[in-house]
Amino acid sequence: MTLRSSRIGRRLTDLRTLERATAHIDELNLALDRQLAAESIPGERMRLLREATNRITRAANDGIQAYRRAVRALRTEDDRAGGVTSEESRLMNEKLSAARQDLLRALEETSQRYPWATPWGAAASDEATTPKLG
Repeated sequence: MTLRSSRIGRRLTDLRTLERATAHIDELNLALDRQLAAESIPGERMRLLREATNRITRAANDGIQAYRRAVRALRTEDDRAGGVTSEESRLMNEKLSAARQDLLRALEETSQRYPWATPWGAAASDEATTPKLG
């Protein structure tokens, strides 16, 4: 993808950061699976899980920040063009959206490691149907 606009072109770095964050989370999950399979001591297994969770959180935050920067820059570019979305901007938005969905997929897979966590979609629908007490 060749981008002429410098503001949009600079956002390629953010897109790559978002994609790298997702890949890193997938790698951390695979590494954790191998480590947990080799470890039988419960305390050590918990330490491994905690360490991986911290690293995954940092990677996710990096990806989220990159996504926010890129979206903000695209909005600014569109505003400068009088509200008209350029082809470059549209293409970058599509790529960012796909990368965001991939990050969310990786995080959803990661969340399955926590049996006490409600799946994200179920949590949203439960809130709408669960009566509030008090």
